[in-house]
Amino acid sequence: MAGIIATVAVHWMFIPLLHLSPPLSGIPLDEYISELLGHIFWFWTIEMIRRDLRNRITRQPDAEVPLDSPFR
Repeated sequence: MAGIIATVAVHWMFIPLLHLSPPLSGIPLDEYISELLGHIFWFWTIEMIRRDLRNRITRQPDAEVPLDSPFR
């Protein structure tokens, strides 16, 4: 969800308002799709690294994973 919000807020609203890129009608659809997928992947990667570091530092499982789960 954060990747979608970043794409809409930054690339579809603020950057065109600051005249740093063309308006929405001047950019091809494939560029928007690329930005959207790139932001989703970027935020997902950040979350995976954050969770891994948290688990390594605290030696605690994630709150979403029950302690009696066979897979963590």
